Amino acid sequence: MIKIDLVKKMEEIAKKKSAKVVICEGWDERCLKATAEILKRKLAKIVLLGEPKVINKEAKKFGADISEAEIVDYKNDKKLKKELAEKLVEVRKHKGMDLETAKKLIEDENYFGCMYAYCGYADGVAGSTICATAALMRPALQILRKKGKVVSEIAVMHDKKNDRKIFITDASMNIDPTAEQLAQMTHSAAKCVRRFGIEPKVALISFSTRGSGGNHPTIQTIRDALEIVKKDDPKLLIDGEMQIDAAVSEFGAQKKCPDSPLKGQANILVFPNLTTANVFAHSMLQFSDMTMDFTLIEGMEKPVAILGRSTPLKSVKNMIVSVAMEANS
Repeated sequence: MIKIDLVKKMEEIAKKKSAKVVICEGWDERCLKATAEILKRKLAKIVLLGEPKVINKEAKKFGADISEAEIVDYKNDKKLKKELAEKLVEVRKHKGMDLETAKKLIEDENYFGCMYAYCGYADGVAGSTICATAALMRPALQILRKKGKVVSEIAVMHDKKNDRKIFITDASMNIDPTAEQLAQMTHSAAKCVRRFGIEPKVALISFSTRGSGGNHPTIQTIRDALEIVKKDDPKLLIDGEMQIDAAVSEFGAQKKCPDSPLKGQANILVFPNLTTANVFAHSMLQFSDMTMDFTLIEGMEKPVAILGRSTPLKSVKNMIVSVAMEANS
């Protein structure tokens, strides 16, 4: 059971070196308030994209001191737009990108932000407080993705009922992952947890526990992923396929899989597809007292944070800081 204050640990790592995070929707209320707190506590340097007059007006309205933030007028900085558009052509020329198309894309705050980081002006990107997740992740995947890597999101959930932290993956990115992709997502989650000095205990989640659901192809995919992970990382504590109660409840584990090495104490839940992970995460946030501390995206050359359109201010702040932490890891 994880008792470490993960937010505090994350902030300690972020403070080691003052990383610069570019926030694509710099005029958003939560972004401005989060920026004020981050700057006050010296957790990171912040670049806000947007029109300076609008951003300063909004910041004043919300009582957010952003005087130490850098503001980049991404719509009107002709020199910077030209540079980023030309670089975007280089990045995407294998996909037929031409300069005219690149110029149009750079008008979008998400493409601008990702290219801004790609060109070394920032150490990471945060966005999607207003736009949909896909609007940020499309350019992020095109520009900042590590070659050959599965990109996955890891959400750090606080289970208040049982006073523990649970890492879940992947509620944002991979719709219907293969066994190989599930295995990569599992490795990424384990690496993430180890970064906090915690031993990963992984459960591959299903509607079936150890064959109780038969041999449906979706279950076989999980079993195949388990074998891949065990071969790649034989010391990793992992089990599956498992229902959630068998993974996180000692009583459930005793009844359903008493020989499981997890003993109902899993701290990483790897879901078989996007539907189950996304529904689980949003349901827990709406119908229980479980909260989401922050999320991390693995598989990127530079860290990216999906802030979310309905994410509380506290989590928005944490996720911006998580970008700074990953930049220092």
